[in-house]
Amino acid sequence: MWFRAIALALAWLLAGSGLATAAPAAGPRWEAAPEVQRPTVAEPPGGWTTEVGLHADIHGTWSDRATLVRLANHAATSIPAISKRLGVLPGPTTEVYVVPSEEAFRTLQPGATPDWADGTAWPRWSLIFLKTPSIRDGAATSLQTVLDHELVHVLLGQAFGARPVPRWLQEGMAQFYAGEATWERRIALASNEYGLEPLPLATITTGFPRDEAWAHLAYAQSADFIAWVEGRSGEDGLRTLVRELVAGRSTDDALRAAIGLSVDEADAVWRARLPISQDWYRWVTNGSLWWGTAAGFLALAAWQRKRRAAVKLARWEAEEVARAEAILRRLEQEELQRRWLAIGG
Repeated sequence: MWFRAIALALAWLLAGSGLATAAPAAGPRWEAAPEVQRPTVAEPPGGWTTEVGLHADIHGTWSDRATLVRLANHAATSIPAISKRLGVLPGPTTEVYVVPSEEAFRTLQPGATPDWADGTAWPRWSLIFLKTPSIRDGAATSLQTVLDHELVHVLLGQAFGARPVPRWLQEGMAQFYAGEATWERRIALASNEYGLEPLPLATITTGFPRDEAWAHLAYAQSADFIAWVEGRSGEDGLRTLVRELVAGRSTDDALRAAIGLSVDEADAVWRARLPISQDWYRWVTNGSLWWGTAAGFLALAAWQRKRRAAVKLARWEAEEVARAEAILRRLEQEELQRRWLAIGG
């Protein structure tokens, strides 16, 4: 607490001198939601080790201390930067727990969470849970990226207060500002293996589908839609979108203020530039079709090899027959000559 007080005083002094550049721009302030008392997080054997930060405290086991320090340093710059980009102000100190096991990750959560998650955020309590690196897939996204993703959830949740954040905005912004709105998301949208079309924004405002394929599409769609809004109106457009929604405006009014289009108009324009609308791209990204095409080419190649072998064998047989006939004619000629000589003698 003393460290945080000193750090806050130093930040205030720097801001007064004009040297501070990391402070977020003015924006929607955090408003406490009902029942903001954080749930008690059970301690592991040996207790929690804590790295105290300006905006986030990182908790974990002693064996993960290097990870805690790295995340605390990252959060110290990431939270002000993301807050500024979102156009919101950070709320209470975020408590981040780096949990040591899969079982702990499941049991410490204050609610249900997906089995595949590497991190979870509970904005109501400014609470984040992350898996320790030792229980994560080696090819998984970096833990700093996962932390940024969850921090966006917390910051948006703090700004909206007691009101729910539209799910497409929540997940789209989290992926966009964590650097996850990549070309792979476009590929996921364009993939036609299940014959899925993008979902209207209205259907993914309160939640995502439970079906895995549809949910995967909803995540990809949210990321790409936010990236499209940014491409159309810049980050000012995204900040306007957040500001209008935080102020209680309808999605229609918020989108009009941000990009000049209603929900239906934005949906139509966004869909029109998706690769999924192009038949050739749907064909190119259809994995099942690719496998079928490859199998067809392999079958054709095998047939061609067999046909060439048959032609070669027929040629060999013809050559053998011709050679045998030539030998036979030569023998017959020699026999006739021998007989002629015998008669003449």
